[in-house]
Amino acid sequence: MTNPGRPRTPPRRRRRTRKLVITSVVIIGLLVAVDFGAAAVFEYQVSKRAREQFNLTDDPAVKVHGFSFLAQAFSGEYDHVSIDAKGVPVQDTLRDLEVHVDLQGVLAPLGDLLSGSLKEVEVREVEGQVRVKASDVSRAILENKNPLVSSITNLTIDPISEADVQSDPDERSEEQQAAADRAQELEDDDDTRAGAKICASGDIGGEQTDFCAYGLITLIEAAKAKFTPSRLEVRNSVLGSGELPEQFEADILTMLTVTLDPGELPFTVTPTAVNVEQGVLSVKGKAFDVVLGGSGE
Repeated sequence: MTNPGRPRTPPRRRRRTRKLVITSVVIIGLLVAVDFGAAAVFEYQVSKRAREQFNLTDDPAVKVHGFSFLAQAFSGEYDHVSIDAKGVPVQDTLRDLEVHVDLQGVLAPLGDLLSGSLKEVEVREVEGQVRVKASDVSRAILENKNPLVSSITNLTIDPISEADVQSDPDERSEEQQAAADRAQELEDDDDTRAGAKICASGDIGGEQTDFCAYGLITLIEAAKAKFTPSRLEVRNSVLGSGELPEQFEADILTMLTVTLDPGELPFTVTPTAVNVEQGVLSVKGKAFDVVLGGSGE
């Protein structure tokens, strides 16, 4: 009997199709491997120059974004390259800074890249950020010695609105809360000041005390940022959740007023804003038409 269905594909054609599929997969795999390999070479070259620019002891991590790398390499321009360096020390207080840089429009000729003769990398736009972690903020606060406070532990940082810096949301009227909400909508992430809540535990006057300071982190000069607390909340076994005597509170707020100096931003970036994230205070800014120089060794 004959099969009324579709005719069978000849075995020779099936084998040819299978070979084409396998060949295509192999070629794609090779192209992907070459793409990643070429990207690794480029990232190494940029990392060396960034290390010199940052004056680091180790090469920072470099990542080329977008696919494919080779398509960008043939054009000689890379849309987005990021650089991250961790554990960067500045003097004795700030020992664990993080540096994050976004490079937009990175120009590097493919021929120079492949030959290893790449002497410099031109960048159309740079956005740099130096992040100060809670551990460094804790050390900076303890440098403001206060006889009432013998230790600080478990320090945390959280972003808050500028309205929350001035008053407790639970104590506002509906009209005050509405005004605070409107003001928060107008706040800008790229501003020279931002609200921050810094909480910690400490030995205050011999009592283990939990406290939270509400204040503004402000860009004051160069890349320096200053935290100025406006109000304080405390809790311990004696006070419960209450207030310290006025002079004690004033002394604690003075101790918590701290200036952080993370040094110059990378690539001569001009500081333009401060930012508060969970566990981090940061200074950031932009620069244009920057050159990453260095030897091509």
